[in-house]
Amino acid sequence: MDANTAYQVAKALPREGQERLFEMLKKDLYSINPKKKKSRTVLTEEDAMEYLLNKVFNTKTN
Repeated sequence: MDANTAYQVAKALPREGQERLFEMLKKDLYSINPKKKKSRTVLTEEDAMEYLLNKVFNTKTN
């Protein structure tokens, strides 16, 4: 069964049946934990300055 068929069947239900189906789907669909994005590490001002001085403004010649 595809989503279109399921939608047509759900629309054919009486109002009480639609409400019950909605509650059942809501429990199933929202109980799945969405994947959390990996949080970025926040640099302190000192860490940022150190990185810039060492990596960007480094005048080493090899």
